[in-house]
Amino acid sequence: MSRKSGGRRQLDLLVGAPALAKYIFGTEKRARRIYQPKLREQLGLFLLGGQIAGRPTTIDQRISAAERRAEKANAAIA
Repeated sequence: MSRKSGGRRQLDLLVGAPALAKYIFGTEKRARRIYQPKLREQLGLFLLGGQIAGRPTTIDQRISAAERRAEKANAAIA
């Protein structure tokens, strides 16, 4: 999505493995993990101008959906 800031459009976007790692894991030290194909697919990450990128809103939605699926699976087992 986008936000207006002082009349200029500002994208809700994280660009680069360090920025994504800091958002997802809380540290840039795990930046290499961002490039794993399975993680990229699960979190909706994509390439933008040769750099990996993702929208925080999409990442949050994907994580929430995975949590809901895990809760349902755990409830079915119990």
